Amino acid sequence: MTALREHLAHWHANPRRRSLSYIYSRLRVILLGADQAARDRIQPLDPPIETGYIEILSDPAFQRSVSAVKERTYLDEARLANLWNMVRLVGPGTFLEVGSYLGGTAMHLCNAIDAFKPGAKFYCFDPFEHGGFEKMTDTDRAFKPTDFMDTSVAEVTKFLSSKPYATVVQGFFPAVAEGLNLSDIAFCHLDVDVHDATLRSLEYLAPRLAPSGLIVIDDFGHSETPGVEKATMEFLAAHPSFVVLPMFPCQALLMPNTFRNS
Repeated sequence: MTALREHLAHWHANPRRRSLSYIYSRLRVILLGADQAARDRIQPLDPPIETGYIEILSDPAFQRSVSAVKERTYLDEARLANLWNMVRLVGPGTFLEVGSYLGGTAMHLCNAIDAFKPGAKFYCFDPFEHGGFEKMTDTDRAFKPTDFMDTSVAEVTKFLSSKPYATVVQGFFPAVAEGLNLSDIAFCHLDVDVHDATLRSLEYLAPRLAPSGLIVIDDFGHSETPGVEKATMEFLAAHPSFVVLPMFPCQALLMPNTFRNS
């Protein structure tokens, strides 16, 4: 009974608890056990990923960061690795996260800043306990407005207190950023799940990117978050000076299209 209560608590705490794919995955864990369910999840990769060539998996700093944040983020190790590598590759500027929830990915980005971009400023934005989503459309059916509210700005601020260059900002982005002098954005992790927030965030971020700035969009190409890809493609149609590159498993890299006039 204790194990069942733990599974129910895990299910109830997840904002995607009504998703059929999530319910199916939890049932497999209950019926097969976590180890077997994890082994089954890698079977679609045939041949499997050759981990011997993925050097980041043996990077001690990366692994320490993953261990420190894994209980406070829904991102898997592959997506965390993509973020780590993008922070390493971008040029100088300000670093942002839009959609921080429990602060796990924000801390991971700060750890990458410590490793590769010491001295950079970091801002993370989220409404936290004040609301899940500001506006939703018919493409955002996997969520309800009160999702992702089981957090607090005080808790995330405390979690990031060891990073003096990190600023936690509560409110709906981009309106909450209007009073800040955000320019020369080197990198932004955009994780807002729904159409309207994605489109408005991209419209705000694009003109403020540094020359080599990058935006990583989470949940791009995910069947449960079609609004993210729809908003991204609408942005690209209106701004042909940008290009988007899908990244495995469900992210996309948005950047200025430097080849457009070449």
